[in-house]
Amino acid sequence: MNFSLALLNLLVGVSLTVTNADYSDLVRQKLERNLGMNGIKAPESTAKQLRQLDSSFLATDFSAFVGDWYDCMHTTLMTFNGAPADKHIVDQVGCDFGLMGEITNVGSNQQTLQYDIFLLNHCWFHDLGGVGQPPCPDDLLDNDFRGDGNVLVKYSFTGIGSFASHDSEKVLFTADHTFLRDDDGEWVPNRVRAQLENADTMECEMFEAGIVCDWHINEYRTATEETKGCKLSKTSKGGGEKDTQCKQDWSKKKCSKGGGKMDTECGAIKTIPNGFGYDSFGSYYLVKDTNDCDVECATDSPTITGQTLSPELQISGCYQGGRCEGSHGCCDCDIDTEEACAEEDPGSFSQGCRNICYGAEREVVIGCYGAPSCEGANGCCDCSLNTEDKCPDSIGFFSDQCLGLCL
Repeated sequence: MNFSLALLNLLVGVSLTVTNADYSDLVRQKLERNLGMNGIKAPESTAKQLRQLDSSFLATDFSAFVGDWYDCMHTTLMTFNGAPADKHIVDQVGCDFGLMGEITNVGSNQQTLQYDIFLLNHCWFHDLGGVGQPPCPDDLLDNDFRGDGNVLVKYSFTGIGSFASHDSEKVLFTADHTFLRDDDGEWVPNRVRAQLENADTMECEMFEAGIVCDWHINEYRTATEETKGCKLSKTSKGGGEKDTQCKQDWSKKKCSKGGGKMDTECGAIKTIPNGFGYDSFGSYYLVKDTNDCDVECATDSPTITGQTLSPELQISGCYQGGRCEGSHGCCDCDIDTEEACAEEDPGSFSQGCRNICYGAEREVVIGCYGAPSCEGANGCCDCSLNTEDKCPDSIGFFSDQCLGLCL
């Protein structure tokens, strides 16, 4: 029996018996015994190769990906229920400088990685803030200027750098759950929606002074729909004002026979669990040090597409702190350092205080932020819904900060 035949005989036997994690030890022991029985001595180099992989010709060190990554430039597109959303097309916006996420090692090697990303979603996307629902936490992000009515969402992408990746320069990350914080502050995945949604992907590749990450996220959220009811109007006996009655459960046919007409004034807001599907696509150029972001910066103020401010337009302050005394939509801009704001309770440091500094004169525009007519668009108000009665928590967030955000 020669060496190759002994090794073949060994592997057949091992494949039938190994069920535990001591595979390498069992292979070595059986090979040595099998070779000894046949009078064959294994070459020292061959025995070593059985115990460890010679990885000199494979890509295994992806440590360059590890760290905090900041947004230098991005282009994004969203589709709502399969159709492109015009208000969510952002073309080549530079110098956002917001923290996109953090890449860390999983385990003890440099090949398996995790990419944690934090985003804001409307609270009503997650059944928060409405009648009979848990309260909306009104979470904030320094590089997101939406204000109240949002909740922080976490994506935990995981990936393995491919052995075949040239110079360890590309990693494909995937995620299949979104996470929200529970009452104890622990991140909890939404397992129900994970069964409906496609896996999210993020492919990152080394480029210039940073990395380029291309993502595709598929999500389902709670939808709201404004219905019509039957409006019956009858003139009073004296011929004066009309007496109006609403019949929400009447059909269109019954309403017509009764002399009424279908109208949203007599309708209701209907919620549809998982009735709203959207896809988010984006290409991001990210850097670890914002000084390495050598691109042309935007100079315009944010638009309803979600463009964030360039550094020269950012105004820092302590959100809810100092003279704001805990009020939402207010920054004390005299407290303009993280250290000073950290001493305030409540208070959180933000660079998004433009137009909401305490005492600053600003034009007040009232509307319903995130109303159904906004069709899920961020940074959108329906300013025709300009009273709290017209904008209950179940459909949106009543706000006096809709300047530049009206439909």
